[in-house]
Amino acid sequence: MGEEEESPNSMSILPELLEEIFIRLPLKSILKFRTVSKQCKSLLESRRFSEKRMSLQKNRRILAAYNCDCGDRPRLLPESRFEGDEEIVYLHCHASRPSLSCDGLLCFPEQDWIIVLNPSTRQLRRFSSGLNHKYRFGFGLWSSFLPGNWAMGFGRDKVTGSFKVVRLCFSYWEIGKEEPVVECGVLDVQTGVWSKLSPPRDVVNPGSKSVCVNGSIYWLHIDGKCKLISLDLHKQEFNRIPFPATARATKETLIVNLEECLAYVNTSKWPEWRLDIWSMDNTDQKRWSKTFSIRLELKVVAWRRNKRWFTPVSVSKKGHLVFCDNQKKLFKYYPWTNEIRCLSLDTCVISPYVENLFSLPLKPSHPYPHVSVETRMSRCRLFSKESSSWIYKALQRNEFRILEIVFTSLVVAGYICSPRK
Repeated sequence: MGEEEESPNSMSILPELLEEIFIRLPLKSILKFRTVSKQCKSLLESRRFSEKRMSLQKNRRILAAYNCDCGDRPRLLPESRFEGDEEIVYLHCHASRPSLSCDGLLCFPEQDWIIVLNPSTRQLRRFSSGLNHKYRFGFGLWSSFLPGNWAMGFGRDKVTGSFKVVRLCFSYWEIGKEEPVVECGVLDVQTGVWSKLSPPRDVVNPGSKSVCVNGSIYWLHIDGKCKLISLDLHKQEFNRIPFPATARATKETLIVNLEECLAYVNTSKWPEWRLDIWSMDNTDQKRWSKTFSIRLELKVVAWRRNKRWFTPVSVSKKGHLVFCDNQKKLFKYYPWTNEIRCLSLDTCVISPYVENLFSLPLKPSHPYPHVSVETRMSRCRLFSKESSSWIYKALQRNEFRILEIVFTSLVVAGYICSPRK
């Protein structure tokens, strides 16, 4: 009897089995398995694996800022806590620090640096902002120093999967010109290179906070008339989006990404305190629907606080809305009973939090003149070794047990798939 020929399907099915095993492991274990072999690293850092694992996440998490005196570098604290059914994960950074978020990654614009942080992989990268020092922008309030008026954006190209940072500068009007002088640029986080963009025909409020939905970045411009401006990150084209006909914008009006839909949020004071939310149809940008209209009770808004606005954070599977205000309070609205409960009195919400395994590479092509590697690349820790967190202890105890389960599963799979006569 001759030697048995190896089945051509036995190896081709192995990556799929590995994927099904790894995708159910805790984040800590996945990060460790990336160093086992090149095959594991390639699988666990692939776009397919990252997106599939994000789609399977069930827990609702909220990323919040936690002020403490230990430097400027943003990093995750080792603990988290539950408020109701929501898990709040704390990031060490100044609560007033401007930040943008997209798919679990954070962007911190600064004068000399653009900082991009992935809390899940504990990677932090600094990219040169490329800004002319004559065009400085304020840190806390996003207000611009003369002569530039800056607006920033951060999002993900839905076609290529790469993250990009966008900056817009609208300078003073010049004599003899009908349009303002504009400087537009986009940074590809994957390559670390800035490129120029054709300027939009509309002006964006300096310091206006943007939001990314389905591969496009949106800015809301309020100056007499409301304008909603979008940038398709793949096509790199600016467009103006029709505004909800029945909506009225004020200084407290916001746009947010609410469950992968662009949402327009308005807090009104008269004749009563009310929170109204319109959502745009992803297939038809001209169609808006009013998804929430919440009458805010006095215990929520409190008297003598006129400068008050509210921001939706997430919607649970049961349809409950979690939202926060500018006074560090976190609430949950139950539509069926029309009840509002306060989850926390001191939470500086940054954004919804999802685990994303997107890798932030440091390549030789990244332009960093006269900057050390330590400055360009650093790591933030998700669970510190000193932590007494039950999560860390559980992962530490089960680390070798997980390895045994994985390799045992592979042996069984190899036996099942091996050819028999």
